[in-house]
Amino acid sequence: MSRRVLAVVLTVTILAVTAFFVPAALAIWNAQQRGELLALQREASIAASRVPPAGDPLRNGALVPVDGSAHRLALYRPDGALAAGDGPSRPDPVVATALTGDFAEGYVDGDLVAAAPVRRQPDGSAYVVRIDAPRGESRNRFLGSLAELAGAGVAVVAVAGLLGVRLTRRLNQPIEDLRAWAGAADLAGPSPAPLPPPPPTGIAELDGLRRALVGSRNRIAELLSRERSFSSQVSHQLLTPVAAMRVAIETERAAPRTDHNAILDESLAQLDRLQSTITSMLALARHVYRPALPVDLAALAAERASVFTALAADRGRELEVVGAPTPVVGDADAIGHIVDVLVHNALRHGQGRVTVRVGARADGSADTVAAVDVADEGRTPTERDPFAERGADTSHGIGLRLARSLAEAAQGRLELLDGPTTVFRLTVPVNAALVDPAPAGPAPVGPAPAGPALVDKAPAGPAPVDKATF
Repeated sequence: MSRRVLAVVLTVTILAVTAFFVPAALAIWNAQQRGELLALQREASIAASRVPPAGDPLRNGALVPVDGSAHRLALYRPDGALAAGDGPSRPDPVVATALTGDFAEGYVDGDLVAAAPVRRQPDGSAYVVRIDAPRGESRNRFLGSLAELAGAGVAVVAVAGLLGVRLTRRLNQPIEDLRAWAGAADLAGPSPAPLPPPPPTGIAELDGLRRALVGSRNRIAELLSRERSFSSQVSHQLLTPVAAMRVAIETERAAPRTDHNAILDESLAQLDRLQSTITSMLALARHVYRPALPVDLAALAAERASVFTALAADRGRELEVVGAPTPVVGDADAIGHIVDVLVHNALRHGQGRVTVRVGARADGSADTVAAVDVADEGRTPTERDPFAERGADTSHGIGLRLARSLAEAAQGRLELLDGPTTVFRLTVPVNAALVDPAPAGPAPVGPAPAGPALVDKAPAGPAPVDKATF
């Protein structure tokens, strides 16, 4: 690009200088010729004024040249004969015109000639003083002026070349800096180098290109980071149903049960869960729209929590679900995966009893939301952000960060409440037509979570079981 820009600058400059040089040379030629003619007329007039006014001019003295002039002078009689000086023996056209009593000027054989009448005779004729400038003198003067003009043109081209080189460097350097910055880090590597972009140049077009490249690079880095995070975090969630099926099949082989369909039913349930997990994860990764359907949030939370019964028993922990039926409209698979993550995280990293509390409540506006609180008796983590990219739970399940992404995809919100114990709250929008406005039922049993209390909605029909302990 540098060579092309420089070539364009030089080409345009040379064309401009040439377009100016030709008419300027013609103007100089015409001006010089006119000036030389006027100078010759002046010298001829001065020489004519010095010719004696009476009698034979040559009888009283010779022609007196103008001081400092090297031009040739000649005096012609009224009959055209050369009387004195250096000139042609026969009068040329310029002299012939002056013999009639008028000033005359012109070119004779390339020489510049001027003639001035000295004294008119009774018949109208006059003595004539002739002065000429050789062709070489005029040509040399013109060539000197032309050389000066050409030197000025060469200087203009040279200055344009220097400015072109500086301009190309000014335009090229920011582009080279952007190219070096864009290729400095491998975005596909494990950790792209956070190099600062080059500073703005003050050139609107280049700064626009800089902003576009910086924005694109940041978006690509963010997408790659999310992809790596998604791949690493989702692997365990996909392998959990497979591991459960393997354990169930191995147990069945070691101690077969009388009902052989039991193991098939359990395997089918795990396959359904695996298929649901894969479908929801792919939908999240591809941003595929999933329709919201009516679902009982309390029943869904109890179903998902039951999967962790064995893990809670192995750790000597209690796991309970508290809440009345809470109908919502949402993505059951996404909500179920979030409950999986929260319960699994509480059992892995929390302490004491784990309580899953479900209920509907007002969120401070005209809307009603349903909330799922997953609480344990451990202290609230304050030294780090549990939703950070490298949280402590990234090796277990899909991780809290991806759980928050699932919540946002389901038009909900996942947050850690302030308080002495750990309480994660998932809130999802509720279709007002599906919420039973009956008064709240009995207060749930278990440690109260930090933050605003939930209001459980009692069903309109026979009272269901509000508390399930595993």
